Amino acid sequence: MEKIHEEEGIRPDQLMGDVLYYGDSYSAVVQLHYRKKVEKLIEDDKVDHKLIVLDMGLKHCGPYVKVYPTMIKMMRQMDSVVFTRMNSDKNDSCMQFLKDMDVVEVPTFLFIRDGEICGR
Repeated sequence: MEKIHEEEGIRPDQLMGDVLYYGDSYSAVVQLHYRKKVEKLIEDDKVDHKLIVLDMGLKHCGPYVKVYPTMIKMMRQMDSVVFTRMNSDKNDSCMQFLKDMDVVEVPTFLFIRDGEICGR
């Protein structure tokens, strides 16, 4: 099996510490920190009919942290998909969004197309 950290352009030191918890600025995985940003992204992508993959988790959730390098790899292979990530315990608006989407376990991936959830 291929090791994620050996993916071209990702150094092992880039997948440590805060990067895993909070994301980074060098990948195209969209880091969402507020409910309004999520709603705007969903509304904007209705025009393009792109699939949005929204990874929702909590900062100290082990699986949420561990899946991030895989998201980077998938993002590089699927350029027609918008990969996003929301640290749901960042603030009250994110936690409320988690509840409104009926998310009971984290991490949860929501698949959204044309403004509608089409999978979990």
